[in-house]
Amino acid sequence: RPCAFISAFVHTLQALMSVNARLRQLYPDSEELFDIVLMTNNHAQVGVRLINSINHYDLTIERFCMTGGQSPIGYLKAYLTNLYLSKDGEKVMEAIEEGIAAATMFASGDVENKLSDTQLKVAFDGDAVLFSDESEIIVKQHGLDTFFEHEKEFENKPLAQGPLKCFLEALGKLQRKFYAKNERMTCPICTYLVTSRSAASSGARVLKTLRSWGLEIDEALFLAGAPKGPLLQKIRPHIFFDDQMFHIEGAKELGTIAAHVPYGIGQKYHKEKLSEQPAKDTK
Repeated sequence: RPCAFISAFVHTLQALMSVNARLRQLYPDSEELFDIVLMTNNHAQVGVRLINSINHYDLTIERFCMTGGQSPIGYLKAYLTNLYLSKDGEKVMEAIEEGIAAATMFASGDVENKLSDTQLKVAFDGDAVLFSDESEIIVKQHGLDTFFEHEKEFENKPLAQGPLKCFLEALGKLQRKFYAKNERMTCPICTYLVTSRSAASSGARVLKTLRSWGLEIDEALFLAGAPKGPLLQKIRPHIFFDDQMFHIEGAKELGTIAAHVPYGIGQKYHKEKLSEQPAKDTK
């Protein structure tokens, strides 16, 4: 029987393989590809089952890390990890605290969206995911009106980076390899910003921040507080990253594979730390 984790996310893995195949066609001698490492704290005896699962779905995953009961987090930096995904929230938290981009994976609910096997679609929330949680702190402490004033005042000051900025950078680096071959319109990687921010009152700072980083996003959706699930159902991303569990749940209910990023003021552990600090000046 195939491994349940691999079964749940097989379309995402197939899309990664498809991008790699396209890159090899364009750059036969390049090693700049998606490099997937399957990590588990199980013992090596489970390796046969993992290999059978990978072969069942015709996937190309060459590297395993089976730690025999020990946490695999210590190996992440050695693997130069750009993104760590797990169903174990504690391990994800441990990775985040080590400065590694990480998220807890949740399979989609009863609704199942048809996903592309040839184009990788990745959707990101903004605050506390691509960007720091500095703006969310202002919302929580001082309310929306102060937040809107703050974002207008600091529109030209880039936001600090969040935990998944480095993963967007890695995706952008691969996208540019396709652009260099005049394949911008047929690039097999597509990125989305799906944020609760309003475009008119707080969207400019986000877009200017991305520009200051030298990063592009293919599509930006400013929802002004509207539910994200229906838009994600239309986009059909292979994975959607958000720091708020209610957005994760809303995405799951409508068939989107979602990944929770345990970072920022929205997380219990961070609230406890924040309560010990003086309130930040909003000016």
